[in-house]
Amino acid sequence: MVKPSGQAGKDTQTRILDAADKVFVRRGTDGARMQEIADEAGVNKALLHYYFRTKEQLAHAVFLRIASSFLPRLIALMGSATPLDAKIDAVVDAYLTRFTRHPYLPGYIVSEASHHPDRVLAAHSDEGRKALRTLVGRLQKEIDREVEAGHMAPMTVEQFLITLVGSCFMPFAVRPLVVALYAPGPRGFERFIARRRKELPAFLKRALRP
Repeated sequence: MVKPSGQAGKDTQTRILDAADKVFVRRGTDGARMQEIADEAGVNKALLHYYFRTKEQLAHAVFLRIASSFLPRLIALMGSATPLDAKIDAVVDAYLTRFTRHPYLPGYIVSEASHHPDRVLAAHSDEGRKALRTLVGRLQKEIDREVEAGHMAPMTVEQFLITLVGSCFMPFAVRPLVVALYAPGPRGFERFIARRRKELPAFLKRALRP
C-alpha cells in the first residue's frame, strides 16, 4: 500500500482526525477501537496505521487539536476592549454554544486530563501560554479597577476565570447526573442549558458585586 502524498495525504489525515474526534468524544480513548475509527474515516485499517501507528498516538493528536482551540478562544473573548460584564456574556454564550454542539466533549477532556495530564501541557504552545500570562495581567488590572470603583468584590483573576469557564463546562462534564436529577426527559438537558444560558451571566455578575 502506498501512503497518499501531497494534498491527498493531508486530506486523508484530516479525515482520520475528524473521524477519531467523533469516536473518541463518543467513547473515550479506552472505549474506542481503531477499526471503528477507520470505518468512520472511510479508510482501511492499514492506511490508518500508516498515519498513526498506535491508538495512543492518534489520541494524542486528537486531544491536541481539540484542547488547543480553547485557550485562543478564551484569550480573544477576554482580551477584547469590552467591559467585564460584556465579557462574561460573551464567554458564557460561546462556550455553551460549543458544548451544545459537542455535548460529550467536556467529559472527554476531563477524562483525558485526569489520565494523561501531559497532554494538557502539550496542547498549548509557549506562545499561547505567554499570551495567557499577558491576558491574566491585564484582566487583574481590570478587576482591580472595578474593585476600587466599588463595582466588584475583591477576586483574583485566576479564581474569576476558573469560576467563569468552569460554570459553563461542568453541566456537560456531568451530564448524566444533571439529566437524572434536574433535567429528565428526551429534551430535558436541552431546556436546562437554554435556561442556564439566560440565568448564568446574571448569576455571575451578582456574585461579583461587593
